Amino acid sequence: MTSTTLGNLRYALRGLRRSPLFASVAILSLALGIGANTAIFTLIDQILLRKLPVQSPEQLVMVYQRASNMGSNMGDRMNSYPLFQDLQQKAEPFADVLCRRLVPVSLSVANQTERVQAELVSGNYFSMLGVRPAAGRVFTTEDDKIKGGHPVVVLSHSYWVSRFNADKGVVGTTIRVNDYPMTVVGVSAEGFAGLDPTQAPQVRVPVQMKEQVMPTLGWLKVEDRRARWVQVFARLKPGFTVESAQPEVQTLFTQIRAYEMTLEAAKDWSAYSRTEFMKGKLLLANAAIGYSGLRNDFSTALVVLMCMVGLVLLIACANVANLLIARGLMRQKEIALRISLGATRAQLVRQLLAESLVLSFLGGVLGVGIAFFLTRGLLTLLPQQSQPLLVTPSPDLRILAFTFVLTLVTGVVFGLVPALRASRPDPWTTLKDTVGSIAGTGGSLFLRKGLVTAQVALSFLLLFGAGLFVSSLQNLKTADTGVQLDNLVTFQLSPALSGYDDERATIFYRNLRERLGALPGVQSASLAAVAILAGDEWDSSMAVEGHQAKDGEDMQAFMNAVSPGYFKTLKTPILEGRDFTEGDAHKDDDENTTPMVAIVNRKFADHFFPGKSAIGKHLGWGGGPNSKLNIEIVGVTADSLYEGPREGVRRQVFIPNWGKNNAVFYVRTTTPSAAAFTMLRNEVRSMDASIPVYGLKTVEGQLDETLLTDRLIAMLSAGFGVLATLLATIGLYGVMAFVVVRRRKELGIRLALGAQPGVVTGLVMKEVLMLLAIGLLAGVPTALGLGRYVSSQLYGVQAHDPAIAIATVALLSFVSAAAGFIPARRASRIDPLLALRYE
Repeated sequence: MTSTTLGNLRYALRGLRRSPLFASVAILSLALGIGANTAIFTLIDQILLRKLPVQSPEQLVMVYQRASNMGSNMGDRMNSYPLFQDLQQKAEPFADVLCRRLVPVSLSVANQTERVQAELVSGNYFSMLGVRPAAGRVFTTEDDKIKGGHPVVVLSHSYWVSRFNADKGVVGTTIRVNDYPMTVVGVSAEGFAGLDPTQAPQVRVPVQMKEQVMPTLGWLKVEDRRARWVQVFARLKPGFTVESAQPEVQTLFTQIRAYEMTLEAAKDWSAYSRTEFMKGKLLLANAAIGYSGLRNDFSTALVVLMCMVGLVLLIACANVANLLIARGLMRQKEIALRISLGATRAQLVRQLLAESLVLSFLGGVLGVGIAFFLTRGLLTLLPQQSQPLLVTPSPDLRILAFTFVLTLVTGVVFGLVPALRASRPDPWTTLKDTVGSIAGTGGSLFLRKGLVTAQVALSFLLLFGAGLFVSSLQNLKTADTGVQLDNLVTFQLSPALSGYDDERATIFYRNLRERLGALPGVQSASLAAVAILAGDEWDSSMAVEGHQAKDGEDMQAFMNAVSPGYFKTLKTPILEGRDFTEGDAHKDDDENTTPMVAIVNRKFADHFFPGKSAIGKHLGWGGGPNSKLNIEIVGVTADSLYEGPREGVRRQVFIPNWGKNNAVFYVRTTTPSAAAFTMLRNEVRSMDASIPVYGLKTVEGQLDETLLTDRLIAMLSAGFGVLATLLATIGLYGVMAFVVVRRRKELGIRLALGAQPGVVTGLVMKEVLMLLAIGLLAGVPTALGLGRYVSSQLYGVQAHDPAIAIATVALLSFVSAAAGFIPARRASRIDPLLALRYE
């Protein structure tokens, strides 16, 4: 058996060496299809499928709320720290519970400061996950008892290697986190990066060090039940599942909420708010693969792209199948002779299938290389900022296994039918050397035409989808942001992470704004608390003078704290009233900042003061009946986008910015903005080299990052659509060339009897258009029907957009006509004497 298999492989390789053009086209077609599938699967595997490298990951669950909070919520799926403690102590289905939060910090080693990603974790973090140290030790519950009393750090393995060259001597040394001395006690195990499969913290710190690690959030108290700021994960006890644990956890949550309604924070809640509060749900989700916001952002896009590359591979398979059918017909005499000499059909099928498998595996090997470079190119498009993405382009055993199976299936799919058809010629007819034996039977032609129409249908699917996604991206990029994006640069600073107090940070910001505004080529500079067009948000319920809020009414406003000149820098006009001045914010004796004035956008003013001026009206924090209306509206600005184009214009309230919190600077230049990067970085460094500059980019670049998912889908779908069309065009050309050979005698007789070359060309083109029409009849309704599944990914374009459908039909018609015209033209030039003599 082994010798027979080896013989078939040697025979296949010899045959391919004798047909280098055929082999090259087939291998390249398959390599492109397999490579694209492998690249997208590499991302899907690492982002969507791979389990965490921890002990018994299938027992892990994430605990999150779907509930009214009546307080602050700081991130996705967050819970309060007291709720984490309640679950840890009282939840019967849980063997253990941990909490964590990612937060950026400034880390200083040997007088060199950099911005890194830290993770605040409960003391049982490593023990619950079963993660051991690579050097030193990891945290225990003893490191998580006293507020501010555990200045210790565990380094991630990758950061230990890259920053400290894997030196075990770093254990026991002191580093400064946010200018606060902390001791390195250990390094976590190699391969463990955390509970988020797309980003990794470089250092971990006990959650009781929150005040030192998050100094800008001094108002956030760990014991505050209304502040949701940590994610909670639990390990189920043996015998429990997500479904069986859910009722018990919900019962406990309801009891906790009933208790929280007796506390001081709830005394002014309305009856409606209390009812809604008690409707809250505490949900469990399987966390074997961790939890990632990036995964949520990209999951739909990756699934759509995987479907697209699957269609590309089908088209490539159809192309190669067509090539193999043609090759089999060219070898009919050889096959008929072998049958006459006693070869069985099974032997012939095995040999022909061996050839297709060799093509497939050669295409698979080349496809792995293509996948590596394609994946690496995709990863360069992702904004990595300070946290490294845990996605690599290098194929591991899982990816190689996927490619192997895909290659094997591909080889069988495109090789089996041609092998079966080629292995059953009629020896008597074939050896007579008639044109039918050379050009093939009607069944072979029908199969080849069927494959081409399928390619046309699939190409329409891909091109129509690409048209939708490209049009959607164009709509997003050209959406009115309310901000002039040209020559506008942004960067961020966090002086508090370098030890600055309120007074020093305030002076630093004011001086930096003045110095930036005086730089050559700079028109103006300002700062804000929240970056625009970045998907970030800070929202708050607001009480509004003269407006009685109804039960359940949305009183939310999207907030930003900005400096004087902010609207001038962004070139967003102030429609009524005035801009902020330096004296519009002051510091109370209790160390809290109380803004007494505000500017609202047009949407806010029109909603709450329709037909009236908002100037002089008052606002108050919160939506309760006892909210103090102590904030005066002094200006109304034009509408502008907050998070991004998809979210649209929000009701916005701007308050004066001051103090030590993180700041987003905006600088308007008179020259191409990218040229100002070095100048701006040097200006900050000249004031204080210990403050890292991060997020330095153009605002146009920021918008591109926000639209990353849309850009990836549009770019890749367009590329896959073009590739599919090219493969389908090649397939159509091959079939029509085959048709011309098969009808050579007929066409020669027509020309001999006086038919004009144009008539012959028309006969061939008629078949081309017939194949195109059949393919479109299948592809158009299918594409329009499937459009609703991608409608959520579209912006400003309908999933059944007729203009895009017509443009796609026109494009396919043009390339199909071009592919068919060459054989048609060749048919019109057939010499009748040569054609008849050939017969």
